Amino acid sequence: MEQMIYGITGNTAKDELWPLVQQLKNWMDKKNIAYQLHTSIVDGLLKRAMISAENAEKISASKLTQTSDIILSIGGDGTLMHTAFEVGTSDIPILGINIGYLGFLADVEASKIEHAVRLLEDGRYTIEERMVLALSGPHTGLALNDIVITRKPASGLSAIDIQVDATRLNRYWGDGLIIATPTGSTAYSLAVGGPIVMPGSNVVIVSPVAPHSLTVRPIVLPAQAVLTIQLAAVSSDCTIALDGRTHTIAGKKTPYTVRRANHSIRLVRFEDMHYFSTLRSKLSWGMGPQTLI
Repeated sequence: MEQMIYGITGNTAKDELWPLVQQLKNWMDKKNIAYQLHTSIVDGLLKRAMISAENAEKISASKLTQTSDIILSIGGDGTLMHTAFEVGTSDIPILGINIGYLGFLADVEASKIEHAVRLLEDGRYTIEERMVLALSGPHTGLALNDIVITRKPASGLSAIDIQVDATRLNRYWGDGLIIATPTGSTAYSLAVGGPIVMPGSNVVIVSPVAPHSLTVRPIVLPAQAVLTIQLAAVSSDCTIALDGRTHTIAGKKTPYTVRRANHSIRLVRFEDMHYFSTLRSKLSWGMGPQTLI
């Protein structure tokens, strides 16, 4: 069996990253496990005198998708989404290692990183396909979590017209609109009252942000639906963000299209990693009042 090569990337703004990467690197060297470090990680290790220049040159890669079979993304959910953006359509699986706060996506704790690599080496894992949204229009791009339209600060209400498969759905008045995948259902969409949707569900969630009318509620649409979105002439100026990557909307009545992308993001899962367990852990479900105080 051909040896697997691990790509290692992470959130270089977190101090916890550096000793963890150094420990992982030393352990993988000892076990003769092949790996490549993203250039940004190597630069940080060099700056902190945690690696020699000679060793750095051998293990550095600016594009892990060209050298890796599996990518270890060390940080939080934001780091994993950035990794997913870099992975793009390459189909390389990602394992998220959590040194962040919640960790719905990056749900392997840092203390278990060596155990996780052992499981990968033994082939004791599965791959979970996660839906991706594709935006087209004046701006294009992909989103694993959500596409969010929000009014600019200190401006009036946004007025967002949306059609589903060329049929008018609604004009949403308020602070904005979230179009989320099942993966993104536990992110911003959840914060504004959207439903929690299990990964693998073939749906898209449309959730209004602070709607002007109390009768306007989140709606769940089929994954194959094609959404056409544009600002009404009476709308305030808005931005559009794909997993946090923000652009100013080009103009009123300029249409954007959102549809399911032709590829998915592949996440590594182990047998003890069930979505319900993640919900109970991260949202403190089933905990008594004394535990929460």
